[in-house]
Amino acid sequence: MLRTGERVEVKSWMHRCGAAVAAVAAAAVLSSVAPSPVAAIPQTSACATDPCDDFDYSNQDLRKEFFTKGSLKRANFSNSNLERVTLFGANLEKANFTGANLLYADLGQCNMQGANLTDAILEGVIVSSTNFDGAIIEGSDWTDVIIRKDINNELCKVASGTNPVTEVETRESLMCLD
Repeated sequence: MLRTGERVEVKSWMHRCGAAVAAVAAAAVLSSVAPSPVAAIPQTSACATDPCDDFDYSNQDLRKEFFTKGSLKRANFSNSNLERVTLFGANLEKANFTGANLLYADLGQCNMQGANLTDAILEGVIVSSTNFDGAIIEGSDWTDVIIRKDINNELCKVASGTNPVTEVETRESLMCLD
């Protein structure tokens, strides 16, 4: 059993330790909650200032690249890995994406007029306000892509084939009504 003087000393020690423990706990919580640094997505790419029209990017791993707002008319991306790449606002008129992996890429506000997407994987791609007029989409997989109804209806008019990698039918992935 503690005497009165010893109780006060123990309480004082517990109070001091409690404050230290609380400070350490608070620091630990704050360091785990504090946001980690995030790399900003550049507003433009080198292809925005110097056109990359007709460039050959075929058969490459391009996952660390970005082509934001670039001019890439007739560029060849066939059989390339563009997973999670941002092409936001790029001019991809008549670009070739045959067999390309575009999984979760950002194609928002792109001009894909006349682009060749034969056998491309577009699962989870962002396509808000993208122009697909005249695009070739045979065998492309559009699983989990959110598309405006009017654009989806136009794509369904030309949708055909089955993706050779995912084995998903193009019409099924676009949820075309028969």
